[in-house]
Amino acid sequence: MASDPSSPVVEEGVEDEEDEVDMNMEEAENGTAGKIHTSRGTLLTRRGITLRVLLKDKVIQAGEGLLSIHYLNLASEGEDEDIHEEEDVENCGRKNSKLNNQVKKVEEENKKLQTKSPQDSTLRDNGHSVKKPVKDLGPVRYSETGSRDSGRDPCTLVELASFISVNKFQPFNVAISSNVLLLVDFHCHLTTSEVVGYLGGRWDTSTQLLTILRAFPCRIRLSDKDSASAVEEEICQSLFLRGLSLVGWYHSHPYARPLPSLQDIDSQMDYQLKLQGTTNSFQPCLALICGPYHQGNSNLESKMSPFWVLPPPEQKPNDYGMPMEVEMTYVQDTFLTSDVLHEMMLLLEYYKTASDIVKFKDKWNEQTTYLDKVKGSLANKTPKDQSSFKVLEHIYNQLEACS
Repeated sequence: MASDPSSPVVEEGVEDEEDEVDMNMEEAENGTAGKIHTSRGTLLTRRGITLRVLLKDKVIQAGEGLLSIHYLNLASEGEDEDIHEEEDVENCGRKNSKLNNQVKKVEEENKKLQTKSPQDSTLRDNGHSVKKPVKDLGPVRYSETGSRDSGRDPCTLVELASFISVNKFQPFNVAISSNVLLLVDFHCHLTTSEVVGYLGGRWDTSTQLLTILRAFPCRIRLSDKDSASAVEEEICQSLFLRGLSLVGWYHSHPYARPLPSLQDIDSQMDYQLKLQGTTNSFQPCLALICGPYHQGNSNLESKMSPFWVLPPPEQKPNDYGMPMEVEMTYVQDTFLTSDVLHEMMLLLEYYKTASDIVKFKDKWNEQTTYLDKVKGSLANKTPKDQSSFKVLEHIYNQLEACS
């Protein structure tokens, strides 16, 4: 992108489109949106039932020594597996100094265990790890991962744990735009190789709500480190122009389950550290895995797994972090923005002559072609405006032609 970040000129249509997305999110928060749901069918609003709300409404009263929080499975010597923190409401949900020390230890251990082979190098110092394709040999439970060692297969998939199962609460809420999911799903369907991209949005500390508004696909091969800097700089410029922050990343497991591998867990732990910054304030980073063509999925719609990593106990710094399942609220957009359509066309142009592009005329299973699989998966992520279907049909026709 050639735009100067110091220039007051913003790309045409960017402000209008982001305002539209923000309006949809605001409707969701005010309870006026049409279709907002999670896997549990709950409604998410900014004014959730939090300690701060209960105090403000005088349902409960604050007092010294009355609040004890079990937080993030960290423990000091002589304590249980949890930290008992007595803190005021303003500090609830924020990381403390123990967490900072803990995650820094994990980062140091990760650096020590990194090999020097090209397969384990990174796109950039803040980029995604270059790795071998994941082979779905069946996931293991987190309890089976044990301590980190160089002899363990980094492609081993690990089951996600729920926060409830470990007596924790999800430390942040997530609302995600349907346009984000559509673009991510489209990107992951195009190639038999793994793809990566970034997620842009906003973090509201007062409501602990992470709103994901844009997806930024990386049109690059994971092994092409020479071009990575320019690609990531372009994405940084796009985030700046839209007034968004980097809030996460996504990648695909084309034919495997959308579960994190051991390498994914370590990568996510690193990204959580990088987005956290230098202060003690908590800022989340979300990871999203899409499995477009896993044969174990009987539905046409791709399985997507959002997750976050719980650091290992302080007394076990060599253990892997625990991958936690994150619940998200889906917000249906009114229309496909020109940004999303532009990105879809750029992706199509990038992959159409590639050797690893999916053969969309071939059969995905006995009844369904790969093209029908794409259509079926994107159907539930389309916006309210029906006029977008004509545009999508044009894109589908081009997919069929290039394969």
